[in-house]
Amino acid sequence: VDEAGVRWIVDWKSSSHSGGGLEQFLDSEVERYTPQLRKYGAVVKQLEVRPQKLVLYFPMHQAMREVV
Repeated sequence: VDEAGVRWIVDWKSSSHSGGGLEQFLDSEVERYTPQLRKYGAVVKQLEVRPQKLVLYFPMHQAMREVV
């Protein structure tokens, strides 16, 4: 939970990608994992009432993508 009271739900992905097209790869991973991350958010909403931010984090690429 950040200083503004927003619960960050972060799904770390160890997926690697080599070669070109990193942005396209990240976009496709967001599409692939959005349903799963939304399920996590729905479960947490049953436990608490606060704003949420759903995020996929790709540490191997130093990239983060918010799921909206």
